Amino acid sequence: MTPDRKGWERLASSDSALLETLVLEAPVAFAFYDNDLRYQRINRMLADINALPMEAHLGRRPSELLPDPLGAAIEDRLNEVLRSGAALADDDFTALSPLTGELRHYQSQWFPARAEDGAVLGVAVLVSDVTDRRRAEEALRRSNQRTVRLQQATAALAGALTVDDVRRVMLDLGRAAGHASRTEIYLEDSDVRVPPPAGSHQVDLPLIVSAGRIGTLRLALPQGAGEGGSQNDAFLGALAGQCAIALERARLYERERATAAALQRSLLPDRLPDAPGVELAARFVPGAADAEVGGDWYDAFSVPDGRLVLVVGDVMGKGVVAAAGMGRLRAALRALALLDPLPESVLTGLDRVFTATEDVDQIATLVYLLIDPRTRRAAVAAAGHLPLVLVRAGQDPELVDAGSGSTPLGWPEVRHQRTLELGPGDLLLGVTDGVVERRGYDLDDGLAQLVDVVGSTQAGLTQLVERVAATMLEYTQGRDDATLLAVRFTA
Repeated sequence: MTPDRKGWERLASSDSALLETLVLEAPVAFAFYDNDLRYQRINRMLADINALPMEAHLGRRPSELLPDPLGAAIEDRLNEVLRSGAALADDDFTALSPLTGELRHYQSQWFPARAEDGAVLGVAVLVSDVTDRRRAEEALRRSNQRTVRLQQATAALAGALTVDDVRRVMLDLGRAAGHASRTEIYLEDSDVRVPPPAGSHQVDLPLIVSAGRIGTLRLALPQGAGEGGSQNDAFLGALAGQCAIALERARLYERERATAAALQRSLLPDRLPDAPGVELAARFVPGAADAEVGGDWYDAFSVPDGRLVLVVGDVMGKGVVAAAGMGRLRAALRALALLDPLPESVLTGLDRVFTATEDVDQIATLVYLLIDPRTRRAAVAAAGHLPLVLVRAGQDPELVDAGSGSTPLGWPEVRHQRTLELGPGDLLLGVTDGVVERRGYDLDDGLAQLVDVVGSTQAGLTQLVERVAATMLEYTQGRDDATLLAVRFTA
């Protein structure tokens, strides 16, 4: 009888009651293999996992009983323990179930069994089926991922101002999720739906707000990507809800912006006045799509004695409120100028009107010019506005402080004016802050750039204003409305 056989007999003769209990009643799957990788013991739980009777295992190897690659994988683990003589733990041993064919996850521990003299008799294995736990963990992981993605979607949609912004955000979110090959939004009252692409299946989600259904969110997903049960359905429903909220907010923003823009443009002069000895040019450029309509404006008109009034102003605030405030200010200024067109008189009157009619937190700035074409004089004053650009014929441009250190309208102070003596070819240019302000740049840098652009442009006045606008407003993201008004003495 070989030493191994004697060892087996000694093992079999001791603690037989405990061994039988372990084999038959243990709450974990158990097996014992000899050095030839043959089953010597197996309990009912592991036999049931293998879908074979207990007695069918004894004396046979896993590869003789179990399908590939399960049988070969078990023997690899056994050989590793026999070779190293050390215990082995495998927290995620996966195999197809011989009984159901589904992928199962097992947590297994493999121990070398030794005789009294230290010789390895075989390997004991404890196996726990952790498939349900792994599935729960995976479901929790997917749920957490959905929560994070929904939070990201909410944050991204919060910054979407227009309907096109919402469409772009949803497309980017679909691509970032790694499965949406195309994400589309169809509005109930305007868009025509197109068929989904071949090789994908379509998920149409209603976009519903308090007033009812406003559209459809379509996700074109690769086959299989939409599986995930009720949790996936809940996620897609929440995503559609956030999209609907953003879409309704964007449509409201676009309607209000269009109304404010129409009001703002209606209050600008249809044409500039004709006056002998002077040339006028103006340009109004609406802000970028991601900036609300403001209260930028300009005006140019004649008073009865033939002098010209030129104004560039900015009512702080956004939307319809700012545009309406600009209209009230323009009307008051024209009325005051017809009574007494001198700058200090008009600004003093505007302080009183502004204080009486506007909210206490409303702010407006402007620069006012009274031009006399016959004497080539310009009386100028400002209420907290930017300086003018003055270009004398044959000289470099310079900034002229018309009262930039003064207070805005509504903060009354003694208003002062100055007189500029001008000659043939001299010009003055007034702008609003949308021309010179940039995110992340100092205002003085913008004014310096404005002077450089004016000085480098040799053209007619209209072409000069167009060139300045094109150069200064090249950067458009987030840019506010911009206004330019210029006058040049021609004789």
